[in-house]
Amino acid sequence: MNSLKIALKNTTNTRSLSNLVNKDGKHIKQHLLIRSDALNKLDKEDIACLKNEYNLTRVIDLRCENEAYFKPDVKIKGVRYHTISILPNERLGMSKSGDKERDFNDFIESQKASGFASAKEFMVNIYHDLIKDSFSNAAYKKFLNVLLEPTAGATLWHCSAGKDRAGFATILILYILNFDWDLIVSDYLATNNFYASEVAKMLEVFGKDYEEILWCVFGVYPDYIDVIIETINSEYGSFDNYITNVLGFDEEKKAMLRNYYLEG
Repeated sequence: MNSLKIALKNTTNTRSLSNLVNKDGKHIKQHLLIRSDALNKLDKEDIACLKNEYNLTRVIDLRCENEAYFKPDVKIKGVRYHTISILPNERLGMSKSGDKERDFNDFIESQKASGFASAKEFMVNIYHDLIKDSFSNAAYKKFLNVLLEPTAGATLWHCSAGKDRAGFATILILYILNFDWDLIVSDYLATNNFYASEVAKMLEVFGKDYEEILWCVFGVYPDYIDVIIETINSEYGSFDNYITNVLGFDEEKKAMLRNYYLEG
């Protein structure tokens, strides 16, 4: 079972985590936690859905400052907004403009400049740096602590495509909430289901020779999960050590998060 698709007209990867069941048979309270891609194109119907059906009260934007500045979230009345940039502006590869062809071409240029032979190697290196970088770790620490602040309704976090920066944020939350690792991985990889039609359209434009690059830009690979675990284990000893000692999320905070978001 994967997270529940929220059918908005102007997003691709918006999902509620409330239908997932953890190791203790508990699930996340109804639609309190939502992951998404960018919210810069929401229309009135999308806004009404998020407000009326999902009681959205908080949005956490994980994009770079430049992404958030040039493609700002559509603001919804009564919703509190936080900007927590996971990467600095100069870190290319994960950031997106919102224009798919431009994002594709920018990614190719970034890969060429990096010196990595393949798109996948380039992305694996980004994930490696994401775990080691003090800037990113400080941002994820702030993100987790914002989730402990009371709010009357749902919290939604997003980056541009809702797959890498928001994807790792979701991994952290589900791990702390005691979900099975296979379920966490399955939900992470489910992004590919939602972007399959987008990749198919782009393949018609750029051709099959660019399939791997397109999936690196718009999808995810199990290799990314592997490098997350390998880097965390080699740098910090274990996932638990990383969360406790690097992100500063101790047992008391973990218990608070579980009490706030879980039921059943």
